[in-house]
Amino acid sequence: MIIAANISKTLMEITGEPRADIAILEIIEDAVEHRIEKISAEIKSLEEKYSMTFEEFKKRFEAGEIPEAFSYEVETDYFEWEGLVSRLNKYNSLLAMHK
Repeated sequence: MIIAANISKTLMEITGEPRADIAILEIIEDAVEHRIEKISAEIKSLEEKYSMTFEEFKKRFEAGEIPEAFSYEVETDYFEWEGLVSRLNKYNSLLAMHK
């Protein structure tokens, strides 16, 4: 892999790793970990709002047990939450592959 000298120097300054390929992997890993933290915080907020996990919410939603399930707010939360859980699983899988 050919990397410009200034980029290679910046990578080394950020990570302390002299090999650019390893430094890039470290930065990617940090970025994925940051996204996991952010998504986890958003999921926690929804869990607190509804006092349950997404799996519980989904089961109750599909059973018609969630009040105002088809209101804009609840439907929006459902789809957002579902996407967050999916992305969290994807990022956790990516992170596990590189550890």
